[in-house]
Amino acid sequence: VDSSSNTVSVPRRFSLDPHLGTGFPTMGFNEMLDKISPQVVMVERKDPFDWSWMCMPRVPCLSNDKRAPPFFHINEMLSWGLAVVMGLQHCLAMVGGIITVPLLIAGPFDARFSATEQEYLIAAGLIVSGLLSLVQITQFRLPGGYMLGTGLISVVGSSFTFLPIARTAIAFMMREDSGEMCSSDADCSMPWAAQFGPLAGQKIAGTTNAGQCNLDTGFCKYSGQQAYGAFLGTCLVCVWLEVILSFCPPKLLKRAFPPMVTGVCVMLIGVALTGTGLKYWGGGAFCADNSYKRMRVTVGESYEGDWTAPGLYPTTSPCAGGNCAPFGRALSGVCSYSGPSYDAAKNMTMGDRTTCEQFNSLPGVFPANTDPAMSYTKCTSNGQVVLPFGSPEYIGLGFSVFVMLILIEVFGSPFMRNCEIIIALVFGYFVAGVSSYTPPGSDDKLWYVTPNRIDNAPSITFLWVHTFPISFYAPAVIPLLICFIVTTIETVGDITASAEASRVPTHGAVFDGRVQGGLLADGINSFLACLATTPPNTTFSQNNGVIALSRCANKRAGYCCCAFLILFGILAKLSAVIASIPECVLGGLTTFLFVNIVVGGVRILSRVNYSGRNRFIVAVALGLGIGNAIVPQWSANALFTPSTDSFTKLGQDTVVIILQTPYCIGTLLALILHTILPDEDEVLEEDLSILEPKRELEYEDTVIKGDRELPSQHDMSVPAPVSP
Repeated sequence: VDSSSNTVSVPRRFSLDPHLGTGFPTMGFNEMLDKISPQVVMVERKDPFDWSWMCMPRVPCLSNDKRAPPFFHINEMLSWGLAVVMGLQHCLAMVGGIITVPLLIAGPFDARFSATEQEYLIAAGLIVSGLLSLVQITQFRLPGGYMLGTGLISVVGSSFTFLPIARTAIAFMMREDSGEMCSSDADCSMPWAAQFGPLAGQKIAGTTNAGQCNLDTGFCKYSGQQAYGAFLGTCLVCVWLEVILSFCPPKLLKRAFPPMVTGVCVMLIGVALTGTGLKYWGGGAFCADNSYKRMRVTVGESYEGDWTAPGLYPTTSPCAGGNCAPFGRALSGVCSYSGPSYDAAKNMTMGDRTTCEQFNSLPGVFPANTDPAMSYTKCTSNGQVVLPFGSPEYIGLGFSVFVMLILIEVFGSPFMRNCEIIIALVFGYFVAGVSSYTPPGSDDKLWYVTPNRIDNAPSITFLWVHTFPISFYAPAVIPLLICFIVTTIETVGDITASAEASRVPTHGAVFDGRVQGGLLADGINSFLACLATTPPNTTFSQNNGVIALSRCANKRAGYCCCAFLILFGILAKLSAVIASIPECVLGGLTTFLFVNIVVGGVRILSRVNYSGRNRFIVAVALGLGIGNAIVPQWSANALFTPSTDSFTKLGQDTVVIILQTPYCIGTLLALILHTILPDEDEVLEEDLSILEPKRELEYEDTVIKGDRELPSQHDMSVPAPVSP
């Protein structure tokens, strides 16, 4: 017992061996654990925790308490009660990011999963995150002196890096023919789910999958389940690049992929995803992409008697006589026409009906309709409320999430600020749940949240309740390899920041083991995650902020966080609640999450020495990347004439996917230019003033904790990894 530091060392366990006597230690649980995990010395805290600091809201300009709250070291024997609270806090900080990727991929306008499949994917994402985070937190010793895991609170989840390529690859595959033969949509064994209407989220072959059977070729187009399975299968192959890179020295990785390259990539990922977030905020991605279309409906005159005989009805529609038939004339695919109908009971011929989209440049089309209420495609994923994209009702509900985020930042306690993402989402969900919409001229109330999905969901679920056929999609290989390179570099930075926030060394053999183990764990975890039907899982950067703000780096809190994530995933009703969140509310949250990725990219680019060479590389990469995010038709409209040769089509699809994914084309350009452009030998003297001085973070051999000291990793007698 050290009375000066108020700590007690915890010895190895001893057991009584009747053959050797009572004084000899035998191998207990701790000794067996040391065989697979690095040895640590635990210390126990005796001073009470300041709950008021953690839970009390702050009042701007009046809260003058500057006391430094206690810091919970990685190896402290934290009480389980406090560990549960800290673990719950860390879990809530992660949930918003973990559920976003599966929620968007499984949406009605991406993979077109059924409602139950979407709920399952959310639950699986939470369960897999909890299970695989245990690997990172525990840190296992491998043969050859290598590590698996960081030994820090490194919670993993589905990375946003893979979201753009997942959506693009799935969309491409669902436009292509599978090997299943068909003569009608009813012949497709894995039908698309309905996107809207009373059958939304249901799969009925021949009813909800209109157009899935390609009548020209006689084959069914890929279903969302098949396309998602191909994405997972391709990830299973490409993930080994990150496993290989994990054995490279971190300095070599940073030299091969400098901040100029990684900053461009991270920023472009955020730029592309921020646009997606705004689409959801306005009511939904599909209605956003078609918001420029207007619908004008013209009904002809009604006449007494039967006027339905050919050529008898005096129509004024430009579509009469087949002018609007598909692939027929100038109005092909623009207008739809239904002829007059005879009502025998009333002895009246009801007028013909012409429905047209708004296209000003085509001949014979009615004048442009600028009324947004006549949008051709409306937003249907916000409960019972169906309105045009960008309606004030949708904008207001999404803005409620932003308002809550701001209020928490101003008034929130440390606990609330750590959990602000999930708190803001719950608040937006609550506002949507108590809000209703009454259409003009009607007394009916329409609700933004309906309980149907929650009532129909099972009570519990687990992995592999739904499975997806694994296959391989070659055009996605190059973009996915870029993804794994980017996540590798991001993980090095995340582990460094987590180590700094955890007050452990950020240099030396122990730190190098954390980086190598973290990268290897990310690679293995991504492989296991794909086998468990979820997108690749990598270390979340949110860990750094939560550790720094909560001042808790303790492993017990990390284990409790994993337990909560697994529990939340098993409770299937919770996944149904998440899946029932209106897209406008989800958009308000994801816009904030995605723009944080942009900020992260800007932060990385701020470290670049902007010489003429580097400025040129960044400008070219961002120019094509951001431009493609704003105008995706640049590379997808008429770049290639579709080829019937399978090998040529494979190359065309690969090029288009790379060009359509902003961070792919931007990162490739930055890498190529960084490789071929010669380094500048000297920097002009007038430019030296703008360069940031490099600062090395030095760590003392003791880590100060308020008014006492805890031994750092240097004093913990951690043995260097050795071969068994």
